Amino acid sequence: MSQTARTAVAIVAVVILAIIGWLVLRGGGEETAPPPEPTATPVVATPTPSLADQLSERLRGVTIGTSDAVVRELVSELSARPELAKWLASDDLVRRFVASVNNVAEGTSPKTHLEFLRPSEPFVVEERGDRLVIDPRSWQRYDTVADVVTSLDTEGTVALYRELEPLMVGAHREIAPPDVTFRERLDAAFTALLAVPVPDRPIEVEPKVVTYSYTDATLEGLTGAQRQFLRMGPDNVRRVQEKLREIRAELERVEDASAAEVVE
Repeated sequence: MSQTARTAVAIVAVVILAIIGWLVLRGGGEETAPPPEPTATPVVATPTPSLADQLSERLRGVTIGTSDAVVRELVSELSARPELAKWLASDDLVRRFVASVNNVAEGTSPKTHLEFLRPSEPFVVEERGDRLVIDPRSWQRYDTVADVVTSLDTEGTVALYRELEPLMVGAHREIAPPDVTFRERLDAAFTALLAVPVPDRPIEVEPKVVTYSYTDATLEGLTGAQRQFLRMGPDNVRRVQEKLREIRAELERVEDASAAEVVE
């Protein structure tokens, strides 16, 4: 398999895994609390809850390192598609997801964490006169991926993210600088994927040493992660992006409802 195909499937895998971990836009997470107002009374710092204290009843006793089985079980509830369970058969899912999010946020490929999702078919192009364009068969390799993503239950996805978030935050702290939050990284990763343009015409490429580059300067100017995500093909990119927007809207609705309950 070409390097391009390996990288492209890694970006697609990020979409699949990250769909269960969309950013909670307001509240929760690992945000730093605002400093207390000046007062004559000494302020006693509130201890940060331990990971165990933050977990739901279903996750009691689960650690980042032992979470694979329960994550597979919970994620399988989001879609009846059998491919989802197959793709989640790899080990260390939470850490792979968090590391992949960091890669995409930085604009680089997370392929080293997600080799288990490489496509079996090669990336192919076709000649049209003196031009080379991406063959639609290259995009069809990801039709099933887009089908699985769009089949995910939106409300269940939001609820599951909120439940798994402490594990993701814990895994992020293992690899990230102390001044960078998982919230910031996840937001940057999804902003990058949602910003990928969807061309309405055949996509021209030109050969390089072992792969291809886009002839359109706008497309080639995208980050490495964005360029590879585009290799899913316009229709599939559009479908996945629509699902991400749908989940973001549901999160906003849930957070607004929670904030209203607090005010009442």
